[in-house]
Amino acid sequence: MQITPITLADVTIRLETPEPVLCTSNFRPFLGEGGGQSVRAAFSKVPVLPEVIGRAEFETVMFSVHRTEDGFVRRYRDQDGRYYAVGWTTPKGVEIRYLPWSQAYFSETHNCFSHIALEELLLLRDRLILHAAFVAVGERGLLFSGPSGIGKSTQAALWERHGARLINGDRTVLSQDAAGWRAWGSPYAGSSRCFRSEDRPVGAVVVLEQTPACAVRRLTAAEAFHRLYPQMTVNSWSSTYVERASGLLAELTARVPVYLLACTPDDRAVEVLANVLKEDNALGFEGSSL
Repeated sequence: MQITPITLADVTIRLETPEPVLCTSNFRPFLGEGGGQSVRAAFSKVPVLPEVIGRAEFETVMFSVHRTEDGFVRRYRDQDGRYYAVGWTTPKGVEIRYLPWSQAYFSETHNCFSHIALEELLLLRDRLILHAAFVAVGERGLLFSGPSGIGKSTQAALWERHGARLINGDRTVLSQDAAGWRAWGSPYAGSSRCFRSEDRPVGAVVVLEQTPACAVRRLTAAEAFHRLYPQMTVNSWSSTYVERASGLLAELTARVPVYLLACTPDDRAVEVLANVLKEDNALGFEGSSL
């Protein structure tokens, strides 16, 4: 048995595999044991897949989710429609059974993680995955959220030019403790290819809109929830998942300032937003040219 520990948002996911696993470049910064919670992701080869009895609640080209007497089970299939693996969560983590001919699908950290229902493992430990670019400004984190193509990477790059540090360009993990909410880098960074294992207290979240002129306003907690919910990774087939994710998001929007930035893709957007954040004392600007 091979053990490959990957730590995300202070949760160590220990890949237990029958064959060695190559750590891909996006996971290397996260390789190693952390000091927080530990999760077991156990992979094993089997000659025959376990039978799955239950209706499909969700289906894509790659996998289907079935409701069974014991909970939700995922069945994975290749491009030819052949089922090669079955997985389900447990109190300690996740179990994956796969057929020997599909070993190539479990040869690297990246494809192993594609089979472990990461969003569910993290949510069960009170972590959210938000579609957001994450920059560090001083000692605090600033997040830019919105649908694909809205300009998250552009705004993050503009802030980099003014002294901010890019931590992640696409998928940020959020957690909460007694001090407040924290943002964490992840191995999923989109086109930015920025995979840093760093974290910061969340100073503010900014929802983006593209407009001919720049304007910013703080959203109410209800408005913020409505804007951010579509940007979360949510398993809509599970009412328990939706309820837990919604509860955490409600706590986030109640404690962290969320702004709507209608903006252009230039330095004017940085200036307008920075002025409001300074007025609200939402961020520390140490080390920044702003």
